[in-house]
Amino acid sequence: MKLPIASLFLCAFLGFTAQAAQPQVNQHKSPASTTCTGTYPSYFQDPAFSKTGMWDNQVIINQAYPGWQGPIFRLSDAYSSAKADKQMPWLKFNPFDKNLSEKDKNTQAWNYLWAVMAYIQEGNIDSGDVNTDWDLCNNKVRSWYHIPYQTYDPLSGREFIHGLTREAPVTMTIKGQGEIKTTMWAVGFYNPQAANSLAKVWTGADSPVMPQTNFAFNEGSVIGKLLFTTATPNNYPFLENVPVWRANISASEYCECKNADSSACSFQQETEQCPRSVADVYLLQFDIAVRDSRSPVGWAYGTFVADGQFKAKEKNPWNRISPLGLMWGNDTPPVTVGAAAFPQNSVSGLKDSAVFQEVVTRLNEKTNAGHLGCNGRLNGPADNALSSCLSCHQTASVPDSTNNTPAIMYQFASYQEPGSGQCLTTPSKLDLAIDQVYFKSFQCSESFTGPQNIVPLPKYTQGQQQWISTDFSLQLSISLTQWQEWQQDQQNLQKNIKVRVFDGTLPSR
Repeated sequence: MKLPIASLFLCAFLGFTAQAAQPQVNQHKSPASTTCTGTYPSYFQDPAFSKTGMWDNQVIINQAYPGWQGPIFRLSDAYSSAKADKQMPWLKFNPFDKNLSEKDKNTQAWNYLWAVMAYIQEGNIDSGDVNTDWDLCNNKVRSWYHIPYQTYDPLSGREFIHGLTREAPVTMTIKGQGEIKTTMWAVGFYNPQAANSLAKVWTGADSPVMPQTNFAFNEGSVIGKLLFTTATPNNYPFLENVPVWRANISASEYCECKNADSSACSFQQETEQCPRSVADVYLLQFDIAVRDSRSPVGWAYGTFVADGQFKAKEKNPWNRISPLGLMWGNDTPPVTVGAAAFPQNSVSGLKDSAVFQEVVTRLNEKTNAGHLGCNGRLNGPADNALSSCLSCHQTASVPDSTNNTPAIMYQFASYQEPGSGQCLTTPSKLDLAIDQVYFKSFQCSESFTGPQNIVPLPKYTQGQQQWISTDFSLQLSISLTQWQEWQQDQQNLQKNIKVRVFDGTLPSR
């Protein structure tokens, strides 16, 4: 399939200059045959990094206990050795063609999603046991990688069994049960093209090379992400027959650390108030992202959802999920119309996505798990109904000197104007302006910008006046934020300041 040369390389050539960061103590190395080198901590409180002082002044809550017989997570981090993969089976399908009928667009999107899913699964799910699948260290088909440094924050840091990070509290409405409070735990995977891109930042040295201009993933980069829920089949019947993992997690209803005087909790207090224990989590959602220059924004984002009852006879347990949709733009509303009212027909009017309404209907029979994003834009049950996949991810940025990044939703911003927000049904003038920012279709590797009361300017040491894009990768943004926090805490330790408080803001749903 031939692609326009200008389009193909539009974002691939948007490179960045970089500045080396402060060196960091290196730790144990694994055999050269594996992609898991031990350069970075594999999980929060990884004992291999105890001598660095990284886990001082907190309660140890995330290490394998004596007699533990289960898997222990290892981070796949040999990014610079990744060999580009020529297999791109999704290129057989083109849902982005504007000349397609609605039916043909949906067919192309459905096939595109399953082609990507099969590609991600190859070599990752053949262990014979769902509990030991997705061990990326020695994939015999192609190498896959994780993001480092999602390990420093006590509340969200990777757990030690499968490397899951805590994501978001999700309140579900269930017929006959009312509202159920749950928590999402997730782990993401990056293919060789994506790893080659990450190698520009995480070079294998002990410290990252911080991007000084917009970061760009290579064409053909693929990211997959498993999202597990603390809900059970008793809550969500469609979770029957889906993969179940044991994970070392905090309270299922989303533990929050609180002080009586409303001050920020220290790491010591967070690990005291939010201890972890091994519990079951169920596969609820599987997200995919593909750097595809045929997409108008350079990325395609897709979501699969648990569908265990409907697909009970499916032999592959990881395929007991169904595609919810694929999107390649935000269907930006006119300036005088709010995103909640555009398009008028949220089923047939969306042009920048394909949403499979039969799956939505099936999941909504007994729960609201088939909820989408703003006015039918694509978002999964683990996500916020006032946003969309692209709306969140296009905010992804390099943290500034205050260790902050743009809010992934305006309602999450510390500077939110009370009562204002995105995707509101009776929008004010400010709300309309917010929708123009958060539902704009930003291009790959483009800075997230807007009026300063909606997107405040960053405070970068080098003086950049716009946010430095991490090319839609919230995980890369999170990793750099946590690494900077650790550097700041080391400086505080040199000043004999031992109490640690996470001062930055992590992008979160």
